[in-house]
Amino acid sequence: MIIYGGGHRGGMAQSAAPPPEAVRGGVSKTLFVVTVVVVAIIAFLGGVGVSSVLFPPGPSLTTIVVGTNTPFPPFESRNPTTLKLEGFDIDLVNEIGRRNGWNVVWRDFQDWDALLLAIQFEGVDMGASSITSSGSVGALRNASFDFSNSYYEADQAVMIKSGTTTVQCATATCTPSELANHTVAVQRLTSSYWWVQGELVDTAMTPASMVSAFGDLNSVITELINGNVEWVLVDKPIAQRFTATNPQLVIEGTIETNELYAYAVADGDPQNLIPKINSALALMRTDGTFQRIQDTWIG
Repeated sequence: MIIYGGGHRGGMAQSAAPPPEAVRGGVSKTLFVVTVVVVAIIAFLGGVGVSSVLFPPGPSLTTIVVGTNTPFPPFESRNPTTLKLEGFDIDLVNEIGRRNGWNVVWRDFQDWDALLLAIQFEGVDMGASSITSSGSVGALRNASFDFSNSYYEADQAVMIKSGTTTVQCATATCTPSELANHTVAVQRLTSSYWWVQGELVDTAMTPASMVSAFGDLNSVITELINGNVEWVLVDKPIAQRFTATNPQLVIEGTIETNELYAYAVADGDPQNLIPKINSALALMRTDGTFQRIQDTWIG
């Protein structure tokens, strides 16, 4: 709060003597002098903009901009009614921010490529979007990012359109040979994308022309529903959520990748966020907050 002293920006009263009216009103000379000095000090402090020495402001919050990519339920998506962001990542990061005194501001990137570039070049302070930090994909990203400790482990799932039989897996676990030479859609530069590239395209089991890659997951799912591809590959928790809410989709099988999700910042952690994120995650696991949030979104 800034206090201005009667228009005198740092000026002192010209006379220390109380006016006769003040004396007649019962104000002593000593009290009047003290009052003049206090008012003058406050006026001076206000004039130089440091009145917060006497009247300190409330605690300020550090704004941290967090990038994500929707839809990717149950980790990050928009509520269809309120259009607000919600999900496992959203609640976790908001709680991490609360514990660190951050004002968390979210940016939803509709294109996965744009989100990764924003993290790398500090267009956002951190990324929270089911980002794989382990395996060959994590090693590839380590050149651009620093990662927090992992907070979730996931596999991949093969999703097909209900009633189709062109893609079949003999067991609950699908093999590359069972998926070879079938049209597929994936979200570009995700772990799903890199699996298809590494296991099917690079090995010449599937020509690149049979792979459709999109920046957003909605387009991937739409390709499958419209019959333009025979299967899609997506993280298993996300596939489970889509199939639970859309009878046109089913999971044919799983690909075990054991990938770990983590939060990402630009290489070198320029704002020193990783230790603060890791500390909050550890405390949340200890006091039960982490499990409560996980139960809410994943079960």
